Amino acid sequence: MLVAASVATGVATGAGAQTTASIWDGVFTVEQARRGQTAYTGPCDRCHGYKLDGASDDPDMLPTPPAAGRKFLRAWDGRSLAALFEYTQSTMPANNPGFLTTQELVDVIAYMLLVSGVPAGDTELGIVPRDLAQIVIERRRSGGS
Repeated sequence: MLVAASVATGVATGAGAQTTASIWDGVFTVEQARRGQTAYTGPCDRCHGYKLDGASDDPDMLPTPPAAGRKFLRAWDGRSLAALFEYTQSTMPANNPGFLTTQELVDVIAYMLLVSGVPAGDTELGIVPRDLAQIVIERRRSGGS
């Protein structure tokens, strides 16, 4: 797990290793996040709420972990987007894991980041796990307070 450790610490390993990026580096586009919002509606919002805050839209359901915002970023701080992708793909939605396509899921992650206040950029977030492993979730911009 040297790669995972190096991603979490931001250290490149070996010759030709990629540098680690942060979610704050504009790793998705607004258009991708819009597609993610569409994909989120239905399979995700019933449990995580339309605000992505974990407050279910169904009054009979218990709250769930937030899918965006400060609490979400704090919970995932230091992990890679690959870890978030793999977790979400294998466990969500709870009643039908793997329901979303790979592209839909990456688009939903872009939407989650946008709602969390992470700025969009000019390049879409890709679907290659190795590339997602090079992007670290940070609860705030490096050097910020």
